[in-house]
Amino acid sequence: MLLDLAGTCAPAFLAPRQVLTGAGSAATAGAALRSWGVAPGRVLVVADRVVSEAGLLATVVGGLADAGFGVTVFDEVAGEPTDAVVARAAELARAHAVTAVAGVGGGSALDLAKAVALLATNTGGIADWVGVVEPPVPVAPLLLVPTTTGTGSEATRISMITIGGAKSILSCAQFVPLVAVLDADLVADLPAAVVASTGMDAIAHGVESMLSTTRTALTLAVATEAVAILTASLERAALDGDRAARGRVLYASHLSGLALNAGVVLGHSLAYVIARHAPMPHGTSCALALPYCLAYDRDVPEALAAHIARTVTAGESTRLRAAAERVDDLAQRLGLPRSLDAVGISADLLAQMAAETVRDFPRPTNPVPMATAPVHRLLTTMHRGSVDDAWELDLTPNPDPNPTSDGVAA
Repeated sequence: MLLDLAGTCAPAFLAPRQVLTGAGSAATAGAALRSWGVAPGRVLVVADRVVSEAGLLATVVGGLADAGFGVTVFDEVAGEPTDAVVARAAELARAHAVTAVAGVGGGSALDLAKAVALLATNTGGIADWVGVVEPPVPVAPLLLVPTTTGTGSEATRISMITIGGAKSILSCAQFVPLVAVLDADLVADLPAAVVASTGMDAIAHGVESMLSTTRTALTLAVATEAVAILTASLERAALDGDRAARGRVLYASHLSGLALNAGVVLGHSLAYVIARHAPMPHGTSCALALPYCLAYDRDVPEALAAHIARTVTAGESTRLRAAAERVDDLAQRLGLPRSLDAVGISADLLAQMAAETVRDFPRPTNPVPMATAPVHRLLTTMHRGSVDDAWELDLTPNPDPNPTSDGVAA
C-alpha cells in the first residue's frame, strides 16, 4: 500500500552541502571548507568542555590549521547553551571577524555553534532571533562535527537555546551546515549511558518525523533507513561497546537529523516538559515519551501506521501498538526509566504538565490535534509506566466530564 504524501505543504528538503564520513574524516574538514570557497582566516571552534578535555579536538583543529586557517577555541559548553554563553562566544567570534564557525561535540555545542554563526554576521543578541530566522546577512559558514550518536544537530535547521531561563527554538535553513563530519573515531569511546540516551533520541527523531504532517518522500525515506539501523544496532552499540555498531548508530542519527527537518510531534513536547520537572538527558525523556506519542497518534492513516510498525519491528508487525511496545522494551533493556513515577514526578503535577505541553510546545505538525484533557489522560498512564493502558484510553477531547479520570477502560 502506497503512502499518500500529497498535500503536506512540507518545506524543502534540507541537507549539508557535503558530509564527510569514516574513521579519521575530521582531519579533512578544513580542506573541505576550502573546497567550498571559504577563504583562509580565523575559525572559531565551539566545543563541549568534556570533548576538549578528552583531546577530541586535536583532529579537527589540526585539519583546519593544515588547510591554512587560524583557530580560536571556545570550550565553555557544559550543558544546554544559555543566552549568556551565546553572548560570550559571539563576542569572541565578532572580535576575531571569523571566516567560519566549527561546532564539535554533542547537540548543545552544535546548537551553540549555529547561534554564534548567526550573531557573527548579524547584529543584536540571541533573544532578538527567536523563532523562524531569516537573517539579512548570511550566517558564517558552518562546520559541524558530532561526538555523540543521537542529536542529529549537524543536519538540522534547529538551534535550542535557553533564553531568560526558558528553552527557546531558533529555526533557520542556514543552520544546516556547509560541511558535516561523521567520524566514527570520535564516538568510539562514549559511555554506554550516553550512547543509549542519544540513540533513543535519534529513534524518536525518525519515528516522529514519519508521523509529522509535513513529511515528504525524502524525509520518510531517510527516517525509515535510520530507524531500521538504530533498532538493529543500538543495543549492541550501547551495551556491548561494539565500535562498528557505534559507527552505524552515528550514521543513522545523521539520517534522523535530515528527517527531523520535517518536524517532530507530541513526543518531543512531552519530553521537554518531563525534563523541565525532572532534569535528565534529552534522549532519556524522548525514550520515555515515544511509546505514548504513538498511542496518542494511533489514528494516522493505516498505510502510514503499518509502515512505521514494520520499520520499528523489523517487519514482524504492521500494528502501531507493537511498535510502541518494541520501543518501550528496547528502552528498558538499555536501562532507561520507563515511568514518570520512576523519575520522581508526582501525580499531582500531571494536570499542570498537560497544560504546559499543549501551551508551551504546540505541534501544528502532529497528525492528531493536541488538547490538554487527552494529554492529561495520557500522562496518567505514563506516570505508572503502562504502555498497554495508554492504548486503551479514549483520547478524544473531553470525553469524560471528570477531569481527574485517567480514561482507562475498565
